[in-house]
Amino acid sequence: MSATKILWGQILTVFLIVLVTTWGATQYVAWQLGYQAQLGTPWFVLAGAPIYYPPAIFWWWYFFDVYAPNVFARGGIIAASGGFIAIAVAIGMSIWRAREQKNVETYGSARWAKSPFENGVSG
Repeated sequence: MSATKILWGQILTVFLIVLVTTWGATQYVAWQLGYQAQLGTPWFVLAGAPIYYPPAIFWWWYFFDVYAPNVFARGGIIAASGGFIAIAVAIGMSIWRAREQKNVETYGSARWAKSPFENGVSG
């Protein structure tokens, strides 16, 4: 595999982890605050529960933190956990990908160690 190949699967996985934890934190805070009208209009309603935009927690945190600091602290921990989980998953996926590689090619001066060059350039 080329070192310049973009790993779209890994990028998408990490992005989705961050999105899901941020969205989960938003929904947790909305639930803890009783889905009050002051939170704004929900994005949509699913099975009777209002669903808000994923980054709404940050807007709410800025405006309403003084009223419920513990709720926003727990929501922040949920959102931040996504970053740590994403880092761990990215490292794990990189290790997994590296272990699948059977024939690791190195370039530069290391290529001289291969058998055609063992006895020197002149043979």
